[in-house]
Amino acid sequence: MTEFIRLNSSTLSVALDTRVGHLRDYEARYGGDVFRPLYTAPWVDNDTINKPDDDPPVEKYLSGDFLCAPFAYSDVEPSPQHGWSANSMWDLKEQKSANEATFELQKLVLGARIQKTLRCANDAPLLYQIHRFIGGSGSLPVSHHVMTQMHDGGYISRSPKRIAMTPDAPINHGLNHLTCPASSSELSLFPAGSSTADLNHFPLAHKHDDFVTLVEMNHNSLGWTAVLRNAEEDILFVLKDASVLPVTMQWYYHDELSEPQLYGIHKGVLGIEDGCSGIHSGHQASLGSSRLTELGVPTNIKLGDMETPEIRHVIGVIRRPEHWENVSDINICSDELVLTGPGGETISLPFDTEFFNIN
Repeated sequence: MTEFIRLNSSTLSVALDTRVGHLRDYEARYGGDVFRPLYTAPWVDNDTINKPDDDPPVEKYLSGDFLCAPFAYSDVEPSPQHGWSANSMWDLKEQKSANEATFELQKLVLGARIQKTLRCANDAPLLYQIHRFIGGSGSLPVSHHVMTQMHDGGYISRSPKRIAMTPDAPINHGLNHLTCPASSSELSLFPAGSSTADLNHFPLAHKHDDFVTLVEMNHNSLGWTAVLRNAEEDILFVLKDASVLPVTMQWYYHDELSEPQLYGIHKGVLGIEDGCSGIHSGHQASLGSSRLTELGVPTNIKLGDMETPEIRHVIGVIRRPEHWENVSDINICSDELVLTGPGGETISLPFDTEFFNIN
């Protein structure tokens, strides 16, 4: 079986790295433009960079987007960080057409089979994804793990959020800019050392490695994040069903002093991790009470023979209009996806309105 299986449509192509289930080579062609908004780590397939031999596959092949099941530490059922879904083989189960296929993870997760369906839209630069959990038992924190890179910074817009929270301790001690633990309902004034940081900008500092969890407003049905990249002059956006994935975890990595002999130049990276999980606390901690559950936010999905949980997710990209420094709204209207700019101007894309079962 080939390591990469590519899907193609008139507007989009993407490959799945079947060794680990990561997306590779996402390329959109729309309106005369070509976009490559997803990030692949510089050490992937580069033998001149000496990565540690004991790195798990999720690090060795770090790319694009992948499913974390569980998200973060796997301390209930042994597996590498982010679970077998990000570290193990996926088999092609059905190739429906040149632009759509379903894959299945070779390993079980809490006894469940996990299937991944990818579909490249034919009329817009959109990738539709569905992950299904069949059978099994227990509770599981999950997340998508989308990554992009900004060579000259940018801006981040989001669906309305109740609050933002950092973990109890930094994920990279000494490199964090944001205070841990901390929380704020004002995203432009998040505690950071003796001052504050604006979570709507990237990077947050000259050098930093930070992780923050943002909670959707209760009334949100469609959750979204839009990244307006300066140098690349595009807008990467991701969409989710907020009732299934009630948090968006964002990983800000901007290390001007990376060690190229080990990792290459790994900077300007933003992770957009839509999930149902604790605050980077691992599987076991996501099963108990936390700052999130105190707010009534679920931190895991339920598996069982009577249920087949589904995670539906969309990744898209468009040219960034001049002078847009934010996206004020993204919504589904009739058979279109409508992005609204800072002055009320709109961009519309054809959209499969039946994909998300939301109003």
